[in-house]
Parts: sequence; C-alpha cells; structure tokens
Amino acid sequence: MIKDTATSLKNLPEFNPVSEEGFKDPALICQRARKEQPVFFYEPLGVWIVTRRDDIERVLTEWETFSSVANSPDVPANFVDRFPQEVMSRMVTAMDPPDHTQARRVLQSSFVKSKLDPLAPIIEARAHEIIDEILADPKTDRTNFEIMDTYCLNLTTKTLMALMDLPDEERPIFEQARDDAILILAQTREPFPEPAQSKLWERYISDNEYFRKYVEARRDSDAHDIISTCASARKPDGSPALSTERIAMHLIEIAFAGTDTTAQAMANAITFLSDKPDYVKEALADPLLWSNVFEETVRRRPSAPFAGRITTKDVELSGVQIPEGQAIWVALASANTDPAHTKCPMNFDIHRENGADHLAFTKGRHTCLGAPLARLQGPIGLRVLYERLPELQMIVDQPLDFADVVLLPIRQSLLVKW
Repeated sequence: MIKDTATSLKNLPEFNPVSEEGFKDPALICQRARKEQPVFFYEPLGVWIVTRRDDIERVLTEWETFSSVANSPDVPANFVDRFPQEVMSRMVTAMDPPDHTQARRVLQSSFVKSKLDPLAPIIEARAHEIIDEILADPKTDRTNFEIMDTYCLNLTTKTLMALMDLPDEERPIFEQARDDAILILAQTREPFPEPAQSKLWERYISDNEYFRKYVEARRDSDAHDIISTCASARKPDGSPALSTERIAMHLIEIAFAGTDTTAQAMANAITFLSDKPDYVKEALADPLLWSNVFEETVRRRPSAPFAGRITTKDVELSGVQIPEGQAIWVALASANTDPAHTKCPMNFDIHRENGADHLAFTKGRHTCLGAPLARLQGPIGLRVLYERLPELQMIVDQPLDFADVVLLPIRQSLLVKW
C-alpha cells in the first residue's frame, strides 16, 4: 500500500528545484519537506524525493536495492549506428557491480594522491596567471566583474586539460564536450524537444569521436595522464581493460565532473564568504583553513543537489512504501543540513568538527571519482584568489543566472567587485 503523498506535496509549494528559491538555496526548499514529509512523490519530474540523511545514506549504499543502471539516457534511433545504446548504458553513473567495479578501478587510478599532489604548484601557478591576465586587461571592470567563467571555470578547465595532456588550442572542443555532458545526463528526466535534441546528440557523439582518437593513440603509452592511464590498462589476458568508445565516454563524464562541479563550489564559496569577511581574514592568516572553507561550502551547498537511483524491489523509507522500478532522487543538500546529524546545519561555519562529514560527493560505490582532485584544486583556487583580491565581494541583488537543469543546476555567471 503506497502512502498517499499527493496531499502533503500540495502543502509544500516551496519545494520547486527550478524556482528562484531552489536555485538560490537548494537546502532551504527541503527543510519543511524533511520535517513533515521526508519521502514524497514529486509529480512534475515523476520521481520520489528523499530528504533525511539516514534514508539517503541507505539509498546510496544499498546498490542491490537502489540501482544506478537506469540512469543512462536513451540514444535516439537515428544515432545508434554511431553510438550504440550498450555503450551509453556503461556510463560510470549508470552501472552497478561488477561492471561498475571494473570501470571504476581503471578510472580511479588517475586520481590517486601520488599523481595529484604534483599538480598543486601547477594549479597555483595557473591561478596566478589567470588573475594576472584579469588585472592586466584594461577592459576589466573591478566594480562589476563576471568571475564564474573567467576565473573559476577557466582554472578547473586548464587543470583537467593538463591532467589529460590535451593541447591548449583544442580547448574549445574540450569545453563543448564538458558542456554537452551535463545536458546528456539531464536527458534521463528532462529530454529536449526537437530539433534541439538531435543537435545535442550530434555534438555529443562528435565529442566522443574526438576523445577516441587520443585513446587509440595512447594505447601503448607509459605516460601518467588520465587518457594514457585508461588507454593502457589491461586485463589479465593482455587485452584492453575498456573499449575505446567506453573510455572516450568516461573522459567526457570526467570533463564535466572534473571542471564544472569544482568551479561551482568555488563560486558558491564566494557567495558565502561575501557574508563572512572575517573568515577571509582568518584563512589568509592560516592557509590551512581554505580546505575548511571548501568543505563547508560543499556541505552547505553541494554542486549537485540531487543524485538519482532506481528501486529494484518494493521498499520502505520513513514509513513510505515505494514500488519496484521507481525513480528516486536523494536530496544531498537536505542530507547535509539535516539537524538530526549536524548542529546548526544552515549556518556557514568553517570551524566545524569533522567538517568533511557530508554527502556532497555522495557515498558508497558511486562516491565521486574526482573528489580528491576537487579537494586539492578548490582550496588552492580560493586561496590564490583571495590572496590577490582580498576585498573580493559578490555584488548583492544580482539576477540569478542558472542553466535550467534540475539534477545539476549550473551557475552560468557570478558578478563580483573588489
């Protein structure tokens, strides 16, 4: 017997992920739902929303009951000859063990500490270079400057291209692949109308073909960049661990996950620090605090507010019966601000004990592969930014500028002054 949630949902009009309030603060729109109706069916998207941390941790860790397999979009019929559905169904975010285990093992080898630590001085140098260019440009308006694309995304893109050992002149292609990745992921719940959908898939497959040439060229490489590491991985019998098409698809996933999410986190940190100038002074005096700033930012506002799963059998969460085959979205922003787990959860506090105890990078087998890179790059990017521009402030009352994608809302611009 499914608990009737329709009445409760009508009484929770503030839960609208694509409203101005939802884009402004995803955690805020979940507060009443978490207290009064922690699990409910959200008709506009056809998904069940889960808001309490205990329930969310269960969904994220019990993969046999809450599967990721159905999280891949359907390839349109006119493109399956160039990109078979069986390849698309092998997205990292759309697999369960054992297939997921094999792919993750190959990809994770590119994000180990020994390979990332040498990047720290490179990230710092590139951050300084970007700010040098900003300050040297006579067109720079220090009273009204767009920093999301110009600094945050610029830095993360340069870093990941370096990790993949891609030439700077091919940055437009990389950026296109990065931007297309999130739109393709969104197709599972928010398909585009034609002709926009066909144009998106044409670009996405061209993105894949771009990465395929690098995979093939580096099959026998002993280099340590991400592409070489994945391309040269072998099964015990000596054959490639993953097909060229699959590696190319995973590289596109990484292109988005390794750039936009960290850039979003840095921009979100700017919004929080604009209300906490004393925290800026503290972190400038003690640079180790920039890691706290980053962790508290993604706790309070994860770059991805939701994560999706599919039920493989009838299941009960917080007294609500959910049938087999239902789409579930767990509200990570709500889990991170659940008062049953976190003291004063809505406060932005860089002095929390166990500040990394949050679900911004999810949990379990699908914990974000790029979390170690984000935790390296985010604090460095913020430290350099405020060392160079210590009076940086977000401009208040600016219009919100987000791409209209529910699962992973993308801030497209952020205006600041200094």
